[in-house]
Amino acid sequence: MIKLKAYAKLNLNLHIIPRPLKNGLYPVKFINCQLDLHDNLFFERIKNKIQVISDSSQLAKTEDNLIYKAAILLKKNVNNPSLGAKIRLEKNIPVKAGLAGGSSDAAAAIKGLAKLWQVNLDRSKLNKLAKELGKDVHYCLQGGMCQIECDGSKVIPLSFKLPKFWLVIIIPNKKKPSTEWMYNNLDVNKIGKNLSKLEKIKQAIRFKDKKNILENLYNDFESLATNCCLEIISIKNDLKDNGALKTVLAGSGLAMVGFFNEEKKAKATFNNLKVRYKNILWTETI
Repeated sequence: MIKLKAYAKLNLNLHIIPRPLKNGLYPVKFINCQLDLHDNLFFERIKNKIQVISDSSQLAKTEDNLIYKAAILLKKNVNNPSLGAKIRLEKNIPVKAGLAGGSSDAAAAIKGLAKLWQVNLDRSKLNKLAKELGKDVHYCLQGGMCQIECDGSKVIPLSFKLPKFWLVIIIPNKKKPSTEWMYNNLDVNKIGKNLSKLEKIKQAIRFKDKKNILENLYNDFESLATNCCLEIISIKNDLKDNGALKTVLAGSGLAMVGFFNEEKKAKATFNNLKVRYKNILWTETI
């Protein structure tokens, strides 16, 4: 049996450029890191078929599940019908929260199955698979501290590491609009206006300057997400009232992330707010 961890990602600084690419998508520029929050995937070899089982009731039906899609896609590319696998998922990353749980699971599925089936995948093959599965899969295959550009498919590893922060993450009860809907409803007059923050946060990370890291946390989706879900306002206020140094929206939402310098303060905030919010957790950056 093979076991792999699929880590949640967090954008520290997300900018959308209001000039569509030839494919119609908005170009992006942002900085990603990973969190010490992960799903666990277990792989066993069986013949011919792909089975995906999970302890989560929120797992998408088989044909829509990214783990299953990744497995079928890889099997098709290998062109060996006799290959098969039983994949068991232990789900810990909140679903549809902006933390790339599904994309991270898909990336882990590709890596785990490549090892199980003894398939060699170079970068070009990995990129081809990621292109079929979703933009976040490009980053999740790489992991670590990276700058993301173009339509999300260009991943540039950064040589420096984020200093440690502890986080409290709260997901509103409201159903999240699709990422496609979020992009389609952006106000082009309000995005791409704070690109200077990207270089500032990179420099702050390079020199372990926590103050300026916090000052340059940013997400172009936050205004739209707040308009869609007014609960985000109270979540941000509750995090700040309980000691969060700064907050930022995760991905296209709807999770709101509060940053703390000390583990005990993050735990205290979690304990204070878990009575009010059902979907709350605490973790740390890695």
